[in-house]
Amino acid sequence: MQLLRQAHQFEYRDHQGVDQLGTVDVWASGSGAQAVLVLRGIPHGDAEAQARKALLTLTYTCLPYLLRPDVRLHVLVLRPQLDEAAKARALVLPLSA
Repeated sequence: MQLLRQAHQFEYRDHQGVDQLGTVDVWASGSGAQAVLVLRGIPHGDAEAQARKALLTLTYTCLPYLLRPDVRLHVLVLRPQLDEAAKARALVLPLSA
Protein backbone atom coordinates (compact mmCIF):
# COMPACT_ATOMS: atom_id res chain seq x y z
CA MET A 1 0.00 0.00 0.00
CA GLN A 2 1.15 3.49 -0.83
CA LEU A 3 0.14 6.60 1.07
CA LEU A 4 -1.41 9.01 -1.43
CA ARG A 5 -2.67 11.68 1.01
CA GLN A 6 -1.90 12.10 4.68
CA ALA A 7 -4.06 14.14 7.06
CA HIS A 8 -5.90 15.78 4.15
CA GLN A 9 -8.42 18.19 5.66
CA PHE A 10 -11.85 18.48 4.11
CA GLU A 11 -15.17 20.06 4.94
CA TYR A 12 -18.47 18.25 4.65
CA ARG A 13 -22.08 18.86 5.61
CA ASP A 14 -23.29 16.29 8.12
CA HIS A 15 -26.67 14.53 8.18
CA GLN A 16 -28.14 17.42 10.21
CA GLY A 17 -26.97 20.09 7.75
CA VAL A 18 -24.10 21.40 9.89
CA ASP A 19 -20.68 22.01 8.31
CA GLN A 20 -17.98 19.78 9.84
CA LEU A 21 -14.23 19.37 9.39
CA GLY A 22 -12.53 16.01 9.04
CA THR A 23 -9.23 14.57 7.91
CA VAL A 24 -8.54 11.58 5.72
CA ASP A 25 -5.54 9.40 4.93
CA VAL A 26 -5.77 7.75 1.51
CA TRP A 27 -3.86 4.51 0.91
CA ALA A 28 -3.85 2.61 -2.39
CA SER A 29 -2.44 -0.71 -3.51
CA GLY A 30 0.35 -0.72 -6.07
CA SER A 31 -2.04 -1.69 -8.85
CA GLY A 32 -4.66 0.81 -7.70
CA ALA A 33 -7.34 -1.89 -7.51
CA GLN A 34 -7.85 -1.46 -3.75
CA ALA A 35 -7.78 1.56 -1.47
CA VAL A 36 -8.21 2.28 2.22
CA LEU A 37 -9.57 5.54 3.59
CA VAL A 38 -8.89 6.37 7.23
CA LEU A 39 -11.28 9.08 8.42
CA ARG A 40 -10.47 11.08 11.55
CA GLY A 41 -12.25 13.88 13.33
CA ILE A 42 -15.71 12.54 12.55
CA PRO A 43 -18.08 13.24 15.48
CA HIS A 44 -18.95 9.97 17.18
CA GLY A 45 -22.57 10.74 18.10
CA ASP A 46 -23.95 8.96 15.02
CA ALA A 47 -20.65 7.87 13.52
CA GLU A 48 -22.04 5.82 10.63
CA ALA A 49 -24.31 8.59 9.33
CA GLN A 50 -21.53 11.16 9.76
CA ALA A 51 -19.03 8.93 7.96
CA ARG A 52 -21.43 8.33 5.06
CA LYS A 53 -21.83 12.09 4.55
CA ALA A 54 -18.07 12.61 4.78
CA LEU A 55 -17.47 9.82 2.25
CA LEU A 56 -20.08 11.27 -0.10
CA THR A 57 -18.26 14.61 -0.05
CA LEU A 58 -14.89 12.95 -0.67
CA THR A 59 -16.39 10.96 -3.56
CA TYR A 60 -17.18 14.21 -5.36
CA THR A 61 -14.15 16.30 -4.34
CA CYS A 62 -10.77 14.57 -4.13
CA LEU A 63 -11.20 10.81 -4.63
CA PRO A 64 -11.88 10.99 -8.40
CA TYR A 65 -8.44 12.58 -8.81
CA LEU A 66 -6.64 10.02 -6.66
CA LEU A 67 -8.31 6.66 -7.29
CA ARG A 68 -9.46 4.57 -10.23
CA PRO A 69 -13.23 4.47 -10.81
CA ASP A 70 -13.33 0.68 -10.30
CA VAL A 71 -11.39 0.69 -7.02
CA ARG A 72 -12.45 -1.57 -4.16
CA LEU A 73 -12.72 0.84 -1.26
CA HIS A 74 -12.39 0.09 2.46
CA VAL A 75 -13.36 2.85 4.88
CA LEU A 76 -12.18 3.03 8.50
CA VAL A 77 -13.44 5.71 10.88
CA LEU A 78 -11.08 6.15 13.82
CA ARG A 79 -12.78 6.94 17.07
CA PRO A 80 -11.17 9.42 19.45
CA GLN A 81 -9.13 7.91 22.26
CA LEU A 82 -11.00 8.29 25.53
CA ASP A 83 -8.06 7.70 27.86
CA GLU A 84 -4.44 6.54 27.84
CA ALA A 85 -5.27 2.91 28.66
CA ALA A 86 -7.90 2.51 25.94
CA LYS A 87 -7.18 0.56 22.79
CA ALA A 88 -7.63 2.20 19.41
CA ARG A 89 -11.10 1.61 18.00
CA ALA A 90 -12.43 2.05 14.47
CA LEU A 91 -15.77 1.76 12.74
CA VAL A 92 -15.51 -0.16 9.47
CA LEU A 93 -18.03 0.90 6.86
CA PRO A 94 -19.14 -1.61 4.23
CA LEU A 95 -19.26 1.04 1.50
CA SER A 96 -17.76 1.49 -1.92
CA ALA A 97 -17.41 4.76 -3.77
